[in-house]
Amino acid sequence: MSVPLFERVGGEPADVSRSKLRSLRRWLLLTIAFEAWFVIPYVPYSRAPGGYGLLAAAITACAVLGWRDRFALSALAGAALLELALVFSAFPENANHQFLALVLALLLLLVRRDADDFDPVDARTCLQATRWVVLIGIAWAGVMKLVYGGWLGGEFLSFRIALDPDFAQVFLPFVPAPEWQRLVGLENQLGAGPFRADAPVLVALSNLTWLAELLLPVGLLFARTRRFAMVGAVSLLLVIQLGAGEIFFAGLMTGGLLLFAERDRLRSALPVVALVYWVQLFADEWAVLGQVGAG
Repeated sequence: MSVPLFERVGGEPADVSRSKLRSLRRWLLLTIAFEAWFVIPYVPYSRAPGGYGLLAAAITACAVLGWRDRFALSALAGAALLELALVFSAFPENANHQFLALVLALLLLLVRRDADDFDPVDARTCLQATRWVVLIGIAWAGVMKLVYGGWLGGEFLSFRIALDPDFAQVFLPFVPAPEWQRLVGLENQLGAGPFRADAPVLVALSNLTWLAELLLPVGLLFARTRRFAMVGAVSLLLVIQLGAGEIFFAGLMTGGLLLFAERDRLRSALPVVALVYWVQLFADEWAVLGQVGAG
């Protein structure tokens, strides 16, 4: 008898699914609370720093309350409404992953509670839906890279290296020095280009990215390859963020990927992701202090 595709994506005992659900709620609240503070200095949020500061404080209060099961439902609902206000106030200049946060919050809010804890059927359904959202999101990123075509010849990476100095530094160890210097010298000025990748390694890295985004989700569907695919997908996300720097998007997606593990891996990873968010929040200030100390 064949197993339905929906069931292949994961299934765990009731106690494990409840633990994962609790950890996912905390992971989500932690992410949106830190990001609410992080975005204040950036456009469009910098136009009203006082108001967004109050909004960030309110989301943080919800995150603290939502850590306890007793206040989980009301705190998560409050955080979701505040996040929705944050999105609408900045739309369409808000980050795409904020919509992902809202989808995850909605899924969590739909879970009923029984006498003991979360309803086991609802908990498992919520986890399955979350896994599918993450799986489809990764695969769709690979499809879009193929559709736009800028990844087949490494053009997108070449353009980003020319445009973004921080992004360029990530590729310095991999791209031959003459090619790297040529791309960096193009910058983003009128008449610059063509943004063509002449280094085979850059073209290979570009194509490996979309290939991994298409193949790893397939590996997540089957028990024999799930662990390898989960580790590979998390690693891919982290490597991409070395250049992209979308820490909170990576945080949400990593949390969703850890749900593919047999046990609750989110709970043990929560202190790590909190530390990463904390470092990201104060990275600019620490960089300035480092320059002052060096001077």
